[in-house]
Amino acid sequence: MNKSFKYQSISALSKLLKNKTISPVELTSYFLDKLETQGSDYNAIAHINRSSAINQAKKAESQIMQDQYIGSLHGIPFAAKDLLSTNDGSPTSWGAKPFINNIYNIESTVISNLKNSGAILCAKTSMVEFAGGMGYQQPDASAFGPGINPWNKAYWSGGSSSGSGSAVSAGLIPFAIGSETWGSILSPAANCGVTGLRPTFGIVSRYGSMVLSWTLDKIGPLTLSAKDSNIIIKHMIGKDEKDEYSINNKFNSNIKIPSNIKIGIPKNINKNMQDEVKKNFESTLKILQSKYQVIEIDLPDIPVSAATRTILLAEVSAAFENVFDEKIQSQLNAKETHYSVLATNTVLAKDYIKSLRIQNVTNKQMNDLFNEIDVIISPVKPTTASKIDENFRWATRKDFNEEHPTTSIGAIGNLIGLPAISIPNGFDKKGLPTSFQIMSNKHKDDLIIKLAEFIQDNSDWHDKHPN
Repeated sequence: MNKSFKYQSISALSKLLKNKTISPVELTSYFLDKLETQGSDYNAIAHINRSSAINQAKKAESQIMQDQYIGSLHGIPFAAKDLLSTNDGSPTSWGAKPFINNIYNIESTVISNLKNSGAILCAKTSMVEFAGGMGYQQPDASAFGPGINPWNKAYWSGGSSSGSGSAVSAGLIPFAIGSETWGSILSPAANCGVTGLRPTFGIVSRYGSMVLSWTLDKIGPLTLSAKDSNIIIKHMIGKDEKDEYSINNKFNSNIKIPSNIKIGIPKNINKNMQDEVKKNFESTLKILQSKYQVIEIDLPDIPVSAATRTILLAEVSAAFENVFDEKIQSQLNAKETHYSVLATNTVLAKDYIKSLRIQNVTNKQMNDLFNEIDVIISPVKPTTASKIDENFRWATRKDFNEEHPTTSIGAIGNLIGLPAISIPNGFDKKGLPTSFQIMSNKHKDDLIIKLAEFIQDNSDWHDKHPN
């Protein structure tokens, strides 16, 4: 038997485990070795707990050998972003040097849910310090260095779930958990050519996770395919009394796509878009048009980006009120972070309240729009990944600015908690991945996953991996 498990799907690995062709200990050891020997190549790993992972694997092995197989994640290794607390003695650093050895003796609900489903936590993945909540303009804003893109090490893996994107893309782990407040799952998924799912706000508990924004934070998986995301997400969701924003969701992993669905494409979506991103988007669009109706739509003409930013800054200021002092700030990697903590405190109460009102208006207008269509599609970003040694394009180039429609879609989705999925759909001339995004109304996570599966069933971009 081929002893390389790299880039095998969750379903393929689970079949091997269920049939006792391989053991959880064998599989876990394989990925631990990869994490330990190659994780630093991508600045992807914050901490590895081999002993804890092997103990989990031994437990899973004993259960499976006794015919106590509990489901598709039983014995599957995974990694989690370094803002999710664990009770195994591993540090939870939030990507920040001052907290590099911080240990929290609680286990985040999402990790507990996955472990209770038999999944095996192997490592914490690196991240942008404080999930980028202080603002940052360059990739090197992490205690672990800039996230390195496995497709080209001169380029960035994306933030703030940089390590999760790199680790899955490089084949170091079958799947990883990330978080998103504004782009931090979809961005690394897009840059690294993997699948990233941002769930409906509240269906995945944030208990035990670093708080950036109480009303915007979401937790979701980064995977090799939409089919893998479909398997994983159903083990992550569920109401949790420990998270006051937690809600129930009737997720149906076997949902059928209605034949009469309408797919909305925003006007001017090709504005200021990199040529290859445009070309690959149009190619993927044809796959959907072969079976479903696609119509042009107008997005709400309201300042969603400004409102999202204001809410984020105000809640960041409250969340980190007792965290920062001059000594801590001086140790952070991003120079602008040394003063941005003060900037967050300048958000006025009236601006925060106005932004909450804009949030309500956006929610109403999007509900009205989703009465006319079922999903919205677009590229995740108008460009591919930026270099690890340069400022982001939006900070230096007016032609790729924050007014691009993809930014509006991201702001809308995060402002009101809509689910979205990013899938790879080709490459640019430098060999960097391009991406395709599907977004829908709340609690339509199953629909967007199935549409992503449909695209991936009719293309092979998700089967292409870095050398």
